[in-house]
Amino acid sequence: MVDSSERVTVRIPQELLERLKAIQQSKGVPTISDTIREGLDRYVEMNFPPPNIRKVVVDLSRQDNRQLEEFVRDGNSVSVDDAVRSAVREYIRSRVEPVAGAVGRSRRDGESVEASGGSSPP
Repeated sequence: MVDSSERVTVRIPQELLERLKAIQQSKGVPTISDTIREGLDRYVEMNFPPPNIRKVVVDLSRQDNRQLEEFVRDGNSVSVDDAVRSAVREYIRSRVEPVAGAVGRSRRDGESVEASGGSSPP
């Protein structure tokens, strides 16, 4: 299979270039072009996800990020993304199922129950 590519010239501010170089060095990416390609890939993924998926960006503290990476290294998950997806699914189940069960029970009993959808995570 032949991989074709096209050269694109882009001017970017010096400050952005320095930040990209810092990312390149910290991640051990061979070239600045590879770093930019990876960033563009992620940008495209965020803006053109499959129709059944909605991407969500989450900012985590360095400590939380390190803990997630350690969790993955220990074999508890295949990737950080997978660990976060699993955690979100479990959180939603733990918050939605009790509310849905209470609403279902109260409807059978003839009571009215309001479910609060605006509560914030613990």
